[in-house]
Order: sequence, then structure tokens, then C-alpha cells
Amino acid sequence: MSKAIKYTAYPLSATLTRRVVNYLNIYRLIIAAVLAIAYFSGLLSASMAPQSSIAATLVLVFYFLFAAFHLISARREDANFFRVAVWSLFSDIFSLSLLVVVFAGIGGGLGILLVFASAVAAVLLPLRLALLLASFASLAMVGTGLWSFYFGNGTAEAMLQAAFFSVTAMVSTIMANQLAYWARDYRLIAEKQKETLTELEQVNELIIRRMRTGVIAVDETGLIRVMNESAWFALGSPSVRERSLKSITPRLAKALDEWKNDTTSDPRPVVLEPSQAQVLPGFVALPGNDGIGAMIFLTDNNVVARRAVELSVNSLAKLSGSIAHEIRNPLAALNHASQLLEESPQIRLPEMRLINIIQNHAKRMNGIIENILQLSRREQSQPELVPLHLFLPEFASEFQSSQVNRQLDFKAAVQLEEETYVLYDKSQLSQCLWKLLDNAVDHASRDRSKPSVRLALARHEESGFCIITVADNGPGINKEQLSKIFEPFYTTRKEGSGLGLYIAKQLCEANQAELTVDSEPGSGAFFHIRLALAHASAKQ
Repeated sequence: MSKAIKYTAYPLSATLTRRVVNYLNIYRLIIAAVLAIAYFSGLLSASMAPQSSIAATLVLVFYFLFAAFHLISARREDANFFRVAVWSLFSDIFSLSLLVVVFAGIGGGLGILLVFASAVAAVLLPLRLALLLASFASLAMVGTGLWSFYFGNGTAEAMLQAAFFSVTAMVSTIMANQLAYWARDYRLIAEKQKETLTELEQVNELIIRRMRTGVIAVDETGLIRVMNESAWFALGSPSVRERSLKSITPRLAKALDEWKNDTTSDPRPVVLEPSQAQVLPGFVALPGNDGIGAMIFLTDNNVVARRAVELSVNSLAKLSGSIAHEIRNPLAALNHASQLLEESPQIRLPEMRLINIIQNHAKRMNGIIENILQLSRREQSQPELVPLHLFLPEFASEFQSSQVNRQLDFKAAVQLEEETYVLYDKSQLSQCLWKLLDNAVDHASRDRSKPSVRLALARHEESGFCIITVADNGPGINKEQLSKIFEPFYTTRKEGSGLGLYIAKQLCEANQAELTVDSEPGSGAFFHIRLALAHASAKQ
């Protein structure tokens, strides 16, 4: 099996080598045609008169045919231009050297042609081959000069000129070869930097897209040039064709105009018309040479209040966790004692009912303690690439197996034709979905023969997000309760702890996801987890 030839020692890449060879072929044909026309038309000076007209005619015809042949053969699609460069330059040096010998000297520009051919060889070929060709050219020039000086009518000045041309050919070869290698190294560095900048651009794009703060870039005329997903949702999910900031939200456009008039003033909160979201805009001027006038940052005006609430809840969770630890051991002893008492043969039916009440409430209290402990020790998320098209069917099958003792109509519509990847902590995603499904099962309609719960996955390519939906056929949630269901310790059931939905929302926010709910009284509840789709490159 033959070993493949590597051309990494050549100064230029295959693409640049092909381009230079094509230019060289055109140049060679023009030079051959000019020399032939000048010779056959008698335009050559007496100093360039050949020693043999037959030899001069043969060499010129050969040089012209050789130039035409290489010009035609270079048009082949399967041509190896590294080899073409080697053979064409060897033929160039050989033909021009013959012309120097035939015309008995380097007068009339033949020496310049040899120097140029040597320099081109240094650009296209490795240094050893280029120096070999330059040596042939130098020997032809110096040898012809010496021969003419000792055996012909040549002068010392012509011999010295030949020596100067020979030295110039060698020096030009070395310098041109070094410049070609330097150019290749700089090109490789530039390509590496371009690749790095492309990767950084993708990272920046991912960071901006996943930012909770809305980012909008507008040009000097108020047209939107760039907008991330948070800003898109804050502006009411406008159409892709709608690019005018003033037509989407006149209030924000007015705030931008006021800022342009006085960049030192502090912006005031703005209520966006499409979504009725109250935001605090921030403006940053951008250079106008790229057509962008300002960058707008939309920060939720209630973010400080929410952070204060989160700090309070975290402090409460730690305190509750400490209390839960103290309660857990006596509760376990109480539950164990009730189990031992239940096994006693002297227990009558009225006492057995009391024992069942003790065990049921102990079980409920233990569930509350587990939620409090989970809230207090919740660790930071560790996102990983999760294939939802594989994860959700397995999760749905596991959840359905756990509901065998319940009369439940559970359906999972999570089969997608294409692969769907998200960045999420897999264990926290499982916890979040399990809490949402447990909540849906608890609130599913009891008026029908079989309560119904549905788990669905939808992919939205245009926005770059996918949505996991958990739905039930329960009584629904009224508007007053919708704003409170994600608050800690808020519950509508006597046996509930009020922490399930709160923990689910915290798990989503820890993974840069969004948990929302849609519901109308009498039509059930629909909980949606919106997650950013991972790029295809992330799967590598």
C-alpha cells in the first residue's frame, strides 16, 4: 500500500499554490509569445543575436508549446498543483537557461527572467528545491558569461553582470522563501485567531441569549438590529418583520429619545405596552460606524424586591431546616411506637382507627419535613447536556409505574422526530417534574371516573426554546391564587405543605429555566417549563 505524500513542507496552501500557478502559466505564455514574436520579426538587438538560428528557433518553439501545455493541463479538476509547480518551474529554469546559452549571454532581460523564475520557485517550493533551481540558473548565467569571455567576444563587464545576476538569484530565492513561510505562519495564526474569535462570539451569543436581562441593540433610526430572548418576551413576542422600536413600544422609544437628549439623567421605570412588564431601562451609546446607535438593557424593576424576598426565604428555610431536624427524631419515634402498638393483639377497632390517624398525620408531617430539608440543603445546580428525547420517555415510564395503585389516566406526548438537547441538572430536572406531576395528580378532577394528567414536550425552533408542559383536568386556579401558588408555604389543600411548587420554581431558576402556569377555573391547570435549546456544536 503506497504512502500518501504530504505537502506540509510547501510554503503555500493548496488553494494559494493553485492560484499562483495559474498566474504563472499566463505569465509564462505571454513571455514565450513576446520572445518568439521579437525573434521572428527581427526586433532583437544585435547583442542578442543567437549563435545558431536553428537552436534558437527550436528552444523558442519548445518554450511556447511548453507554456501552452501547462496552461491547458492546469485546468484539470484532478490536477495536483504542488506537482505542477515543481515540473513547470523546472521546465522554466531549463528553458530560460537554454535561451541564455543559445543567445550567448544575459542581455536583453533574460537574466531578469531567470531571477524572477528563481524567486517564484522559492515562493512555491521548499527551500532545497528552490535553491537547486536557483543554482541551475546561476550556473547557466555564470557559465555562459565565462564561455563568452574566454572563447568568444564577451567582455569582462558582461561576465561581472552575469555574476551579479547569479548572486541576486540566490539571495532572492532565500528571501522569497522565508517571506513565503512567514506569510504562511501569519496566515495560520490569523486562521487560529479567527477560529478563537468565532468560538468566543458563539459563547457571547449564548450568554446574551440566556441572560435574564433583556438586551436590545437599535440603530440611529430606531430600528431593532439585535434582540435576545428575554427582551423578545418582554416586548410581547413581536413578529420577526416588526423591527421598529417605536411601533412595538412607544414608551421605551420615548425613553430612548429622552436619554439621547440628556445622557446624564437617570432613566425612570417604563411599563412596556405589549406585555405590561415594568422594567428599568439602561442605555449605552455605541459607535455609529456599524449602524448601531444604542444598546438598551431591560431590567425587571421588581428584581430588588424579589431578591430581598429570596434572601428572607433562604433564611427562613435554614431556620426551618434546623427545626425540622429537631422534629424528625421524635416524629420517627412516635411513628415507630404507633406501628408497635398496631401489632398488639389487644387493640380494638376504635383504638385501631386512632392509630391510623396517628400514622397518617405522622406521614404527612414527615413529608413536610422532607420538603423543608430539601429546601434548606438545596445545592447549586450542575448543568449537563440532557437529551430530552431520551430522558422524558424514561421518566414518564418511571412515573407511570409508580402510579399503579391509583386510578389515573396518565399520557406522555414526548416523542420527537429530531434530537432535543438542553443544559440542565438532570437530577434537579427529575425532582422538578416529579413535584409538578405529583401536584397535578393531587389536583386532578375527582368528579370524573378517572383523573387525567398529561406530560408533553414541544420544540420551537424560531425562538430557540422548548417547553415541557404538565397539565391536569382539575378544577383550575383562579386569578387571585395564580399570583401566590409559587410562594413558599402557600397551599390550597389542608394536607399540603405549600413547598412543592416553590421548590420546583427554584429548581428551574437555578438552571436558567422559566416555570409558568396557565389556568382558568373549571379547565384545569397547565404548568410550562421553558428551556433554551442547546446548540448542535455542544453535542460534540
